[in-house]
Amino acid sequence: MKQRYLYLLLFLPFLTNAQGINVALSEKSKINFSGMLQTQFNYSLDDDVDITGRHHTGTEHFSHNSFSVKRARLQLSAAINDRINAVMLVNFGDFIGNPQNKVLENAYIKYSVNDYVNFQFGQFRPQFGQEDNYPVDFVRSIDYSNQYYLFGSNSWQSFQIGASYFGEIKNSSIPLKYYIGVYNGNNRNQTGDNDDGKIVPARLVFGLGKSTFLGLSAGAGKNMGQKIWAYGADIDYKKQLNERWNVEFVSEYKQGINSVAYFDQTDPVIPVSHFAMRGIYLQPNVGYGFKNTRLKSLEFALRYEYLDADFKQNGNARQSYIPMVSASFAEAYAIRVQMGLLMDRYENNIPNTTQYNTNRIICQVQARF
Repeated sequence: MKQRYLYLLLFLPFLTNAQGINVALSEKSKINFSGMLQTQFNYSLDDDVDITGRHHTGTEHFSHNSFSVKRARLQLSAAINDRINAVMLVNFGDFIGNPQNKVLENAYIKYSVNDYVNFQFGQFRPQFGQEDNYPVDFVRSIDYSNQYYLFGSNSWQSFQIGASYFGEIKNSSIPLKYYIGVYNGNNRNQTGDNDDGKIVPARLVFGLGKSTFLGLSAGAGKNMGQKIWAYGADIDYKKQLNERWNVEFVSEYKQGINSVAYFDQTDPVIPVSHFAMRGIYLQPNVGYGFKNTRLKSLEFALRYEYLDADFKQNGNARQSYIPMVSASFAEAYAIRVQMGLLMDRYENNIPNTTQYNTNRIICQVQARF
């Protein structure tokens, strides 16, 4: 019994020092939690098309309408000191389907020296287009573009593992933001890279006056020994017309190698350079703000998109039209209700697939906290 007290007395100084360190860390670090919830109601207007956009010719049962939880995100942000930040973002909505290689979205450490010199390490979205600049809860349409997801599956956008350097030149006649990174190139939530190849995307954003921004993106790399590349350009125009009205116009073009389609070959005999993807989208948005009411703003948007995942061979071009209205009941889209009509038109309808003309109504309710 006396030995126990002796051990306690010997280790007591170390325990108190450890507690002091924890207290010091907690005093210096600032930890913030935030979250976002998106729920949807989907309704297919076509008798032979389900809520996912898949066509059916058989007699099997499928749903024409359904409620769903699209995203249930929780984010932790920690300001460790004046230069180092750490961020983790998970989407619990992925547990509803197949969570493999999903759920974890952001997981990175950012080291900032000044406006010109910043580094980021971990899993995050590379800067390769206008849509990488804002989280999905600020998207003016019902979701990111089809282009974003296609280029994301080819490792140029969406969440990737790697490192980046970025900065900004503000005090100039033409303000400039610049980004360059190195990534594994095999998408998110992987234990490691599956080959020695890496992808290197880069981006420049020029401020052309107070309202217009021009973005240029380009990248190259290797995937399982195959050379891949991509490039794009985008224009973002924003203007507050008066106290109530504002307008925004976004347009973006991208083209690159579709390495996913290349590796989908049973016996890859067609060169990877023959698998090319390209797309463009245009999206005007008009907003009207209210004062001293629970309804903060109304917005009207229309996105047109053209996308061909394999335009050099047997591509099946997809055109999408999405008129949408949204109402915000709190600042910064903290409470937002959206309703849109998703109309897809394919060059060739392929029965019993999602490459089929569809018309769907989507209602989305969003809460940020």
